[in-house]
Amino acid sequence: MPPLSTNRTVGRVLASIVAVGALGFSLYTGFAESMPEFRVYDGVWMVLWTVIAVLLVAPLVWRWRRERSLAVITLAAIVGCWAPLVYLAYRLHMPIMVRVKGAWLLSGADTVGLMMPVSAALGWLALRPHVPAPRADQL
Repeated sequence: MPPLSTNRTVGRVLASIVAVGALGFSLYTGFAESMPEFRVYDGVWMVLWTVIAVLLVAPLVWRWRRERSLAVITLAAIVGCWAPLVYLAYRLHMPIMVRVKGAWLLSGADTVGLMMPVSAALGWLALRPHVPAPRADQL
């Protein structure tokens, strides 16, 4: 059996590959499902706001334990992903659920809304090394 550090390195490399793939697939879907003739770019806005939200939260939680910071990063990605749809619904004076349902059916929000939090979580797992908690006899 290979050493433990090799297994973790392989896991981090795989997590980074899947994170980049999910981000790329989200970008592709956002651009492919946009409707420029109606100026509807919901998927692109979702990707952009997710990246901004994660980049704003990441420095704040960098020194936290990996598990706690992962939860905050994932939550920031979810909020950042769906916030532009809520904002656009508010700005256009339309019900939020109608806007979300329209984006879900027409502009790829279903794919982007799933892939961006997955990409953020796997990217965080790839960036942050696992540091085991000290055992009780080592305290």
